[in-house]
Amino acid sequence: MPKIAVYKFLTFFIFAYDAINEPPHLHIVKEKGYRQRSAKIWLDTLKVVEVGTLNEKELNQAITLIKNNKNILIEAFNKVKTGQKIKTLKLK
Repeated sequence: MPKIAVYKFLTFFIFAYDAINEPPHLHIVKEKGYRQRSAKIWLDTLKVVEVGTLNEKELNQAITLIKNNKNILIEAFNKVKTGQKIKTLKLK
């Protein structure tokens, strides 16, 4: 479960096995908390597939961050998909 990026209280990651069979996407959770369900957003379309435990404001923040950093996030997703190591990105 590589951590792709962080932004304040949000952590963006993927499940390596998801990368093999699904289009580029990220899972997002709040940094703090236990027993969280991750939101899931397709990178190409910014479609929210799963809301998880994020509220509407947090989900909108995640979408904005993905939109503003789309190219580097897709590049990181592809690196994980091909088994390459990545450094966790700090989003702004």
